[in-house]
Amino acid sequence: MVIKLLQWNVWYVEKIENIAKEIKRINPDVICGQEFFQNFKEPKADTAKYLADKLDYNYFYKEADSYDDRPEKNNQGNAIFSRFPLLSKNHIFIQDRNPGPKKPSTEGRIYMEASINVNNHTLTFSTTHLSYSSRFEITQARKKETDKLVNILKGKKSNFIFTADLNSPPNTYPIDQISIYLKNAGPDFGEKTWTTKPFDKEGFVENNLNWRLDYVFVTEDINVKSAKVIETPYSDHLPILVEIEV
Repeated sequence: MVIKLLQWNVWYVEKIENIAKEIKRINPDVICGQEFFQNFKEPKADTAKYLADKLDYNYFYKEADSYDDRPEKNNQGNAIFSRFPLLSKNHIFIQDRNPGPKKPSTEGRIYMEASINVNNHTLTFSTTHLSYSSRFEITQARKKETDKLVNILKGKKSNFIFTADLNSPPNTYPIDQISIYLKNAGPDFGEKTWTTKPFDKEGFVENNLNWRLDYVFVTEDINVKSAKVIETPYSDHLPILVEIEV
């Protein structure tokens, strides 16, 4: 049996209706995503719930941080969606919550995982969204965050899949450390995933698809049949689709 996994930072600015339309077209069995959000003010929104309800997925959403000065969202986090029942769910903060953060580098960051049963095999799918720093500089704070993440990942020996927007290009500290314990599921690190939309923040301007920030890693026992970057007009990140044989 082959299952399709989609890794995608859906970009909180993007209309969730567009994300749902694209995911329906791709039709993955499991989705690991970043930048889902809830808004309890008008216009109200719960983007992970919307996607799960619209496309009939089981899901697990966990907020990484909350905001008191953002009219468009009260909180933001990651989510895992599955066509199969979720057997267990867990989360760990790898950078502490900081309600009302003023910069992306100080936002709370969360690792989350969910186990599912597929063809009499229990697989654990996990995801995170590492901190942003200007030009993706690997600061001491980012190394500390990475070390907390790797301390979790190094204990995973089998039946394990990890996806992320790592906000880190290849050959940087986060990628090198994760690669000690997990293998790249593909595609090749030369394939770019960001940015498809103009970006201008803290003096860093980027208007082209020049960066690889999104990844899928697995334990050695996972049989990866294929992996590719998906072209889409939605979000500022391109998603990665991986096929795994179980």
